[in-house]
Amino acid sequence: MFRTLRSTLAIALAALFVVSAVALAADTTMSGTVQKVDTQKGQITLRSDEGKTVELQAPADLLAGLQTGDAVEVKVSGQKATLIHKQQGALRPEMDGVLPRQQPGELRPSQ
Repeated sequence: MFRTLRSTLAIALAALFVVSAVALAADTTMSGTVQKVDTQKGQITLRSDEGKTVELQAPADLLAGLQTGDAVEVKVSGQKATLIHKQQGALRPEMDGVLPRQQPGELRPSQ
């Protein structure tokens, strides 16, 4: 009986580890600012909107056209970027984080 219980417990733990590994490898999406692009090594360093710096592997075609300071949304699987989307109208560090001034639109008073 002890052997059966031990075998059942071992199988249950193995299944738990497999499920945990699959959950960790699931795709997630993060937004942030490009800190560094290294097309030779196929790496991008990203500072997330939460302030965390992450280094990801990425194919050269995903890194093409990216520059330091670009705001991006990245789909991540493990430690690899699987999709990188440049966000339009994003803040750039060389502009001190300020968007160009626009003409004010019509403002309605609050009631």
